[in-house]
Amino acid sequence: MRRRLKPAYCPEPTIHPDEPLPVVVERVLRSSVPPDEAPALTCRVCGNRDNTSAWHDGVFRIHQLCRECGVSLAVQRADAPDPLLAADHARQWKEIWRLRNESPRHPS
Repeated sequence: MRRRLKPAYCPEPTIHPDEPLPVVVERVLRSSVPPDEAPALTCRVCGNRDNTSAWHDGVFRIHQLCRECGVSLAVQRADAPDPLLAADHARQWKEIWRLRNESPRHPS
């Protein structure tokens, strides 16, 4: 399994950090990146340790996600794509963005 070098990637559409984005980004930038040989996966966003779940993107990757905030902590290549799963994830993201675009905008 390979560690992700991206600051914080949340591939699962339904699980994300609760704090505002600037708080999350600052926490990630101030955290230390654990070495590849570290025995535990520690989340750079919430500090959760050894509490992960596997999540298949439906195409090429299986992510180990933090159960607390959904950040991808490690990734490995999937054996085979799952087109139905990929279509379901795409549908979920489209629904999220549709709701975001339909929500009232605050005047600047």
